[in-house]
Amino acid sequence: MSQIGTIIVRQVTPSDVPIMHKWECDDQIGRLVGVEKPRSLEEMQNGYNQYFEGLKPTLHLFTIEYNGQCVGRVELGNLDQENGHAAFGILIGEKDFQNKGIGSFAINYLLNFAFNNLNLIKLYGEVYDFNLSSQTFLTKNGFHLDGILRKHEFFRGEHRDMFQYSFLREEYLK
Repeated sequence: MSQIGTIIVRQVTPSDVPIMHKWECDDQIGRLVGVEKPRSLEEMQNGYNQYFEGLKPTLHLFTIEYNGQCVGRVELGNLDQENGHAAFGILIGEKDFQNKGIGSFAINYLLNFAFNNLNLIKLYGEVYDFNLSSQTFLTKNGFHLDGILRKHEFFRGEHRDMFQYSFLREEYLK
């Protein structure tokens, strides 16, 4: 990492939701992560409350802190224990903290959690064709480009290609 500081990945808490809502409402961030129309803060809090109440067992949400400040999030979703895989997502929402190694630390935390705590065999995720920074980030962190899902998602008025990435436990253990 290029700056001195402490990075912590921890369970998301209700106090993180307003910060994450701010990121969802940022048009530049929203475009990269697939937000067509931001939810209201109340809608977002209601969704997170379901998670906090244990009503979303296939979801694991984590906050990324840098020097005590919430700067991002990382998550596992669509957890399928029977088949041993889950989808992942990551966002460094505070722009001043992007491209500083914080995301790499957090994705490595998530890989360790998925493969060692949950005993999964694969994490997978999709990235929009125009999101070159995420494609570079995933490649740099050892994810494999499995393929391109052509015109897979209708987003902001057009069908977009999605780049599908994965990471296998056996690759993590090397």
